[in-house]
Amino acid sequence: MYVNLYATLRHIVGKKTLTVDAPEPASVRNVVERVTIQYPALAPEVWQATGELQDSVHIFLNGRETRWLAQGLDTLLEPGDTLDIFPPVGGGAR
Repeated sequence: MYVNLYATLRHIVGKKTLTVDAPEPASVRNVVERVTIQYPALAPEVWQATGELQDSVHIFLNGRETRWLAQGLDTLLEPGDTLDIFPPVGGGAR
């Protein structure tokens, strides 16, 4: 399974794409937890202290935002799936 990181998350990890081995069946949550265990500096950027996803972080499964999937972060993954994790995005001129 591939996990693509964007913006500040890439700088924390030092890579734009990670390959993650996850036992089957794995959910989106399982894979993101594995990534944040492997790279602890990512954890506070991705997870709230309650264990929920940060409101401003967006995770896409094969191009679809997980918040809009029926099972959300508990959606089970298939071989060949790709996750994209986006940190908060801001900026721009007024």
